[in-house]
Amino acid sequence: MTFSDRRITSVKIIFPKGTETGDFLAPYLPSLERFFGNSSRTSPWVHFYVGVSGGADSVFLSLLLHRFLGPETRLTLLHFNHRNRGEENEKDIQFLEAFSRHLGRPLRIGVLPFGHSTVKASEELLRNARHAFFRSVLSEEPGSILCLAHQMDDQVETILMNLFRGTGMKGLLGMRNRPDDRLLRPILELSGTDIRRVLDHQGIPYLEDPTNQSLAYLRNRVRLELVPQIRKIFPPEGDRHLLGLSDIVDRELSDRRTGNWLSGTLLAHSPSRIIFSLSRYQKLTPYRQNLFLRAILERIRQGGYPVPEERNLLKSLARVPVHQGPMGHGWLLGIEFHEVHLVYMSYSDDQKTGNWSITPDREALREVSLGIRREFLMELPGENRMRFSHVDETRNLNPWEMGTRPSRSCVLPGNVSLESGLVIAGPRFPAVREAFRREGRSLSHILSRRHFPGSFRAVLPVLMIGEDPVWAPCILPLKNLDVPVRENFAGLSITFHDSKGDLWKRSSGNP
Repeated sequence: MTFSDRRITSVKIIFPKGTETGDFLAPYLPSLERFFGNSSRTSPWVHFYVGVSGGADSVFLSLLLHRFLGPETRLTLLHFNHRNRGEENEKDIQFLEAFSRHLGRPLRIGVLPFGHSTVKASEELLRNARHAFFRSVLSEEPGSILCLAHQMDDQVETILMNLFRGTGMKGLLGMRNRPDDRLLRPILELSGTDIRRVLDHQGIPYLEDPTNQSLAYLRNRVRLELVPQIRKIFPPEGDRHLLGLSDIVDRELSDRRTGNWLSGTLLAHSPSRIIFSLSRYQKLTPYRQNLFLRAILERIRQGGYPVPEERNLLKSLARVPVHQGPMGHGWLLGIEFHEVHLVYMSYSDDQKTGNWSITPDREALREVSLGIRREFLMELPGENRMRFSHVDETRNLNPWEMGTRPSRSCVLPGNVSLESGLVIAGPRFPAVREAFRREGRSLSHILSRRHFPGSFRAVLPVLMIGEDPVWAPCILPLKNLDVPVRENFAGLSITFHDSKGDLWKRSSGNP
């Protein structure tokens, strides 16, 4: 039921029975819980006020606060009579009195002083008088809090007016949901359409102010003329992009004030490892993201390490999902639990001759094999990579995926002991050469029979457990590890990714 014509003098105001409990607003309670937290609501001395006009927004907010706060917390409805519409103002009060009785909450009314001209009063004069009334009420109780029912459409209108008034960056912020500790706007992220849909579905009456259709007021002209044109040119709701702009400006100004764009994002750093929060990085403005990465690169440079390519970092972090892999000059980027890990992978001896070795992180291997962690990547010489990932079951894996045929992948059973150490080494690494010599084989001879490029022969990785070579991509099938293996088991999958992407197909029997 909507009172669209306030000139009707006799109308029975009926609020549907049961709506006073506000149970139909349960889906909105979690967001309100996050907005308030627990401190204010659990303090028995806090007195909440809600500004009401009788319109859909203030009726919705009153019902929501009534349901959220519960009967043990004081909540009073505040209404200000502008005296600018004669008898219609009195009918507003009659409606709100019925509404307050429906909720069982007190109603308090302020009136524009009679010394002011009311018929031609400006928006600014009425707003200032209304806010003065609110301030006077709050001054009576130091711990009281006022909630206003501004919503998303009001925010868009405010930002547009500030934009064309030339108010600068602060004007683009629009209205804040927490301008101070005592003034709150809990439904600023809800749209007017959604609010009315909820009330209409429950049959809850609210007032429609006919002055909202008057072009005499600037805000009405913005809402009725400017916003529809923006949506027509940039459908369906181009004006809503202003809200995203407001968030960007808010973060930018906050960064300038606090300076926490670096310290709040960077979690840990050492000369060879940088860890930072992915979510916090993504919330930075593009300008701040660039500054953050440059600050990281400067720390790496000061530590005496080669510096990864800045453009590689920017492009990788801008992708959805984030691209993980080599960033250049020995640095590898990976994601672990919404954290970005930038790690420098050092190689022993000379990778150009094949005399090199890398020891993977033992704790990371354990977490992946147990399924605690999904996977992690390791950078190898020649811009190649090795991926370690968890396998829940092997029933549907073919011989090439298991590694029992020469291929780029193998699976280590979960009961294989890695206590003696897992090492990835080059073909000319002394331990690799000695291991093949003990078995009466020559790795150089095996390589010469394959159609590998000469440059790849120095960077071919050999997987060793202790002193035994157990697998090498494309040439050496997975060795029998002498452990009992069930028909189907969980394990550690190891996959080699060469920089060219097709080497394993050209050099093995894998179809």
